[in-house]
Amino acid sequence: MARAELPPITRRLGVTPRLRALAACVPHGTRVFADVGTNHGILPIAVLRAGRAQRCVAIDRSASALADTRRRLRRCRCDERVDLRLGDGLAALAPEEFDVVCMAGLGPRAMVAMLERDRQRLLAQRVRLVLNPIGGCAAPRAFLAAHGFELVAEAAVAERGRSYTILVAERLR
Repeated sequence: MARAELPPITRRLGVTPRLRALAACVPHGTRVFADVGTNHGILPIAVLRAGRAQRCVAIDRSASALADTRRRLRRCRCDERVDLRLGDGLAALAPEEFDVVCMAGLGPRAMVAMLERDRQRLLAQRVRLVLNPIGGCAAPRAFLAAHGFELVAEAAVAERGRSYTILVAERLR
């Protein structure tokens, strides 16, 4: 069965320059993209509409955020390609289930705590991390270096008068 074409990303969807830059960090041909702390679910929609991933998993620890995301996915005709999961971090994912993980909008300490807690899942496979810490990159950089991740890209994105750093790292197994 042919896959239905998704409508292009529109401004009305709320894809900000930062979300657009995060979506661009997902390589074309990604099997499963995981958005940890998806909140509104716009990033997985942007990734799918850009044709970068076959499927997405949107994880959040808020049931109400996931309910809002479910409605948005239906409106955007992406609900069949995005799995919604209630959880915190990578614990909601099966081992080897994902190729790319994004953690965006978290403070650096919270991000590193989550990465440390889920370290075994990350180290057990080849994975790309797309990180967008809010408030500093030193702690995430230290985690990446300490655990054999290579920083393959870095970008600064301006949005609403603020600058956001995006770190892209890979661990080749």
